[in-house]
This record gives sequence, structure tokens and C-alpha cells, in this order.
Amino acid sequence: MSNNLKKNLFKLQRSKTNSGMLGYVEKLIRAHPLLYFFIRCLVRYTNIFEEDAKGVKFLNLDKNVNVMDVGASDGIAAKFFCRNLNVKNIICYEPNAFYVKILRKLNINNLIVKPYAIGNENTSKKIFFPRYKFFNKNLDMIPYTFYDKKTLLAQLKLDIKYRKNIKIVEKKLYLKKVKKFNFKIDLIKIDVNDNGLSVINGLSKIIKRDKPALIVETDSDILKINKKLKSYGFNKYSFSNINNKFIKINKKFPLNTYFLQKKHLKNSR
Repeated sequence: MSNNLKKNLFKLQRSKTNSGMLGYVEKLIRAHPLLYFFIRCLVRYTNIFEEDAKGVKFLNLDKNVNVMDVGASDGIAAKFFCRNLNVKNIICYEPNAFYVKILRKLNINNLIVKPYAIGNENTSKKIFFPRYKFFNKNLDMIPYTFYDKKTLLAQLKLDIKYRKNIKIVEKKLYLKKVKKFNFKIDLIKIDVNDNGLSVINGLSKIIKRDKPALIVETDSDILKINKKLKSYGFNKYSFSNINNKFIKINKKFPLNTYFLQKKHLKNSR
């Protein structure tokens, strides 16, 4: 087993975004690619999102916030933020053309769509994602995009029970450096499947300048991300839906990690 795969498998876990009964239903949905694709399309028209994202409502933010959504997908997170926060501007970074079309049709005021990925330099990388063939129709499972093919295969084996008619597609992803904004960024959400450190490096000037609250999907680079953000004065937290509180992380990282400074906290322990 390669060192890269070992590193990625260290943080590999079943792709559940909810717990309890919803988590069980989600597990069943992910078992078959056709069901997963169908339900994923339906979710766009609901208010469902990852349960720990509720924590944004308990952050001490400005009255009107500017949000950066990196890995915006089909806009499910952007809609959640707009429902739960007083959003002034929301900037969505999403390199997939299919999702970009969906984002540009969203009825969200002051939505800015950036059709590329973020990096600390202008470059390109290989990406891999599963494609499910249903009769003559190709259904691309874009949320399962990874930068490492072996890690993707391991994740599919963990999540998807029925893997027949799935093939792995390789494409090139273009990354760009972020230009400066003439307004303060208050909240950054990062969900980019093992490219989080590159995004953090690419946004380092904005993070040091504005000190936004960050929600980062936990990936194989989470320890490096934590070290980097700790040097900027951030601490790592999980959000408890039971107690409606942020709790400092000691060892085990949750699905999504909040990186916060004291100014962001209302109720914590």
C-alpha cells in the first residue's frame, strides 16, 4: 500500500452527513448509485443539509455577512447559509460545469459564481470520479470526486454496495489563485475532497486579514490544516446539535471541523 493511500485511508470513513434515523436512511441511499443520484437531485429542492452546519446560527458574526463557499456543488450549502444568516454576498467556487449551470440559476441575491477551483497557484491537477451507466445514460457522481484514484475506489467500496456498471473517469481540474476582494469575508466553507490544504494556502492572505470563521470538511490533510490555522490564532471545534454548543476537539475530528477564534463564540466549553 502506498504512503499516499495510507495517509488518505487514515481519515476515510463512511460518507454520512447525518446521524440517527436520517443517518441510517442516508446509508441505504448511498448503497445504490442510481438511488443516490436520484435522491441527490431531489435534495436540491429541500431544506436538508449536513446536521452540524446548524452551528453557523450560533456563531458570533457581523449582522450582514459575506460568505465564501469553496466546493459549492449544486448550491445546497449556499441556500442553507442564506436561510440561516443575513448574507450580504456569497461567493461560490465550483469547477464542475454541470453544477455551475445550476448555481447560476439559483434565486439568491448577490450570488457570485466562480467557475474554477482554488489553489495557491495557477495550475492543474488530475481528478477522478465515478460514472454510473444506466442504459445509455451516463450519470456522473461528482460529489465523489477525488485527487487520488485508489482513495476514491476505497471510498466507493465503503459506501456503495452495488458497484456494477460504475467506471472511474479521469479529468483535468484547473486551479486559480484568488484575487483580492474589496469587502471583508466573514465565513468560509471548504468541501473539496482532500484538497483542503491547497485551498487554505490559496486563501491565506484573506484568512489572515479578515479572520473569518471556517467550516472545513475533515480530510487527510486535517492535521496540517489545523497546524496552519493554529498559527493564525484559530482553534478546532465540533458542533453539538444536542447541546447547541461548540466543543473543542481533542483527538477525533468530526465530519466537518469548525476553525474559530474567540470572537466567533457565543456558547462554548
